[in-house]
Amino acid sequence: MEIYTFDKSLQERLVELTEILSSRGEIVPASQIQAEWCYHVELVIEPVGWQALWKIPRLVCEDFQIHYPTIVVVEVEQVDFADLSALVKITAVQDEIHLPEKYDVPLVELYPTHSQANNVLDMVGTSNCIDQLRFFYNYLWMPWDLDDDDSADWVSVHLETRIRLFFDMKRGVVSKETSDVIRSLIREGREVQQKISRLEDTISEEEESHEVVDGGTACQLMKLHFRLQQIKREMEVLENPAMREILVKNRTTSLINEKIQRSESKERCMEGYFVWLGGTLEEMKEAINKVQVYLPAELYFKISGSLHETLHACDSGDTVVVAEGTHYIKSAGNLEEGGTIRGVHNVERTILSVKDSETAPSLLDFSGNEVLLEGITVDAGDLRAVVIVRAGITKIVNCKICASNQSIVKLGVVVLPNAKLIIENTVFDGLGTALVIYSNGEVLMNNCSFKNCAEGIQLYDNVKLTARNCYLSHFKEYAMRLETQKYLRGSDNKCGGKELLVGVSEVSLDECKFEGNGKGDIILKHGKTFALTKQDGTANMET
Repeated sequence: MEIYTFDKSLQERLVELTEILSSRGEIVPASQIQAEWCYHVELVIEPVGWQALWKIPRLVCEDFQIHYPTIVVVEVEQVDFADLSALVKITAVQDEIHLPEKYDVPLVELYPTHSQANNVLDMVGTSNCIDQLRFFYNYLWMPWDLDDDDSADWVSVHLETRIRLFFDMKRGVVSKETSDVIRSLIREGREVQQKISRLEDTISEEEESHEVVDGGTACQLMKLHFRLQQIKREMEVLENPAMREILVKNRTTSLINEKIQRSESKERCMEGYFVWLGGTLEEMKEAINKVQVYLPAELYFKISGSLHETLHACDSGDTVVVAEGTHYIKSAGNLEEGGTIRGVHNVERTILSVKDSETAPSLLDFSGNEVLLEGITVDAGDLRAVVIVRAGITKIVNCKICASNQSIVKLGVVVLPNAKLIIENTVFDGLGTALVIYSNGEVLMNNCSFKNCAEGIQLYDNVKLTARNCYLSHFKEYAMRLETQKYLRGSDNKCGGKELLVGVSEVSLDECKFEGNGKGDIILKHGKTFALTKQDGTANMET
């Protein structure tokens, strides 16, 4: 289905949003921003009777127990201008999923389609207005803005600065590292704000029922408010172009000096790190004896008590050996660009997990020349994915990729275009989709197995998947899902066994075993074009 899209320049965005939010020439404080949007939306958006695609957000997918992302066709029955939402009727779905017939949806999640039953509706104006609203709330409005002083004009203080920040990040003017920090702060700020709202509701309910407010809840609320203010102050610095330039220059100088020092050090000897969480002297001796097997004798050796600190202290290409225990990290640090993380004890008892309540998309994110993970368990925790392979070659050997908080929206390893994954003797456990391979991504699998997963491998046209001696069994849904435009004719998806892959050049299977899969071994689904099923059960194919 074709939707309306808009590609606007910085100046176009600035002029449009200034006109919407401050056309009357009055001071518009943060508390008045939503009201200004309500006035504008009520004037422009069609109130009823138009069709759109609803891109269901991740948390709603989790509530409905359906895969993320999921897109459905809806008809808008009523727009709630005050709440910037709409009551929609779900008319067609992509998969065999069960959703309520009607649902209240934020306008920013709707994408009006070109094809409409009622041709007199102004869908260009409606779509443009929703695009403006979505851009504003996704990229410009921050969760701490409502705490601003009502005497301050939000538009003059923040609008142009934040639009310029968005475009600077989009164009690469802001470094990748700084952009990652900004996105991380915004994600955390939104999560903190959601927690604050939930706790305030809890306290309000306790007060209404004349119960004594729990001291722990009040203390937690206070800490969250403090953290939100801290994030706000950090973002105020990063939003300021002059301050950002100073920070970037300082960071660049520090990195250059650090690189020179490391380079000089490595001319004398190689370096390696051993992360040990503690124990008796005898246990330490035993652990070091195991480490010696994996590291060359001439290695300059350091012992650390924190994997998180080690990953940010080491250099790209270094080797980090991890002892038994649960190691909490935020990311792969400097090993994102290449290096080795190796466990030397029992895989099940050598665990990498998320530090605190991080809100990044994945625990490990690799984009270097070559990365090796060996002999460890990597747990997604509350994050959406375990590993993202963006570029280069990532090798995963003798590992366990899992999500202790099992969910249908959790992903194991995601391989992006032009990246390569080599994975051997590895178990995927408790995931929604264990492995996702995007177009032009390459995966070599050997002797891998899956348990407690909803789905095995999701792949697209023009990937390269070679699997040998893999056990693709007992999935709740399908072992393999191919989203394709090349191998399907007509509107129907195809479900069956390995015979469906005959002639599919992207996939090579050797000695792989399929059995006991809930919905079938293989499904070929229409990709990009949406093969949708109406709520009455009849098929409907639209591009």
